[in-house]
Amino acid sequence: MKNYHFLPVFLALLSSYIALHFYSAAWLARTFTMAPAAARATRIVFLLLAFFGPFTMFLRHRYPDPSLELLFIAGYAWMGVILLIGFTLLFSDLLGLGLKRALSAQGVYFFRIGTLAVLGALILYAFYGGLKNPALKKINLSAPGLPAAMEGLKIAQISDIHLDSSYKLEQLSSIIETVNAQNPDLVLITGDLVDPGLVVNARLIGLMHTLKPRLGVFGILGNHEYYYGYEKSLACYKELGVRLLLNESADTGGIRLTGLSDIMTEKMSETDVKNILKKHRKAGISILMSHQPLMLDLIADAGDFVGFCGHTHRGQIFPFHIFTRMVYKRFYGLYQAKKSFFYVTSGAGTWGPPMRLFAPAEIPLITLTGDKSR
Repeated sequence: MKNYHFLPVFLALLSSYIALHFYSAAWLARTFTMAPAAARATRIVFLLLAFFGPFTMFLRHRYPDPSLELLFIAGYAWMGVILLIGFTLLFSDLLGLGLKRALSAQGVYFFRIGTLAVLGALILYAFYGGLKNPALKKINLSAPGLPAAMEGLKIAQISDIHLDSSYKLEQLSSIIETVNAQNPDLVLITGDLVDPGLVVNARLIGLMHTLKPRLGVFGILGNHEYYYGYEKSLACYKELGVRLLLNESADTGGIRLTGLSDIMTEKMSETDVKNILKKHRKAGISILMSHQPLMLDLIADAGDFVGFCGHTHRGQIFPFHIFTRMVYKRFYGLYQAKKSFFYVTSGAGTWGPPMRLFAPAEIPLITLTGDKSR
């Protein structure tokens, strides 16, 4: 497993994030030919906004008071907005360099005004994508050698909701309604259901207990369950009626399910993962849950699985698709490794900014069938 150095990466991200604010302020000052005093004031405002998002993130972790929810949402939303602002203005400047000789001074000005119009449309579309209810995605998966007990099995996957605000309870209600309408045999929750700021109340418990698939509701821990608090997360899942698989397996309806806790957060080595899978190995195809799509080739070497992963959000806000693909070889969609199949979902919710751009949320419903052609 790679040795990730989080501090240098964090500092690089923080520096880039602050730089986007200064770049955006300078772009506005240049476009509207601001006087020195106005340009300086714009830079100060953007510098303050640069610390607004991280401050609200810190506040939510330390003081998750529901009365501050609007402040938290505003801070998280700004982080998404400035990313779109910064990347759009940078792309506009690069494109403008190519058009510089073809445009008059007035043409350059209108080009920049057009940039702001496109930016406004992108921001609105991103909020729409983040706040709308996720769509059901039906997938028929033919797996050679599928056991009779798994023939026609319908599995609904719920991942990466990041429950931390009351408005996300409304999304959860819609998600559960969509899942229940499909009458799945099994519901798998592949991590990041909870997040700092979550208040476990009667409505949340009631909603989750309306999930009653024939073979049960099973889950694993994502990295955000650890941020919420390990013991708190275990208690939360128990109240919600979800059976957690903590590097262990369970049998239901003649089917073996194995759940890996978050590989990265628990700092699992390849040997750790091999040993867990060897301990819970069962002949034939079984089902596996792993929050992050890591070590999938190793997992496929250890047995035949239909695996379910999340975490990547498919990038959530473009152009983060590019960076997410650089980290995760299996970024989004259905993959095959040897005789195993893995589905990596974009998730049903959002983390941080309530925004999605060119990475729609989804609720996968996978129906398993044997491959009759082989």
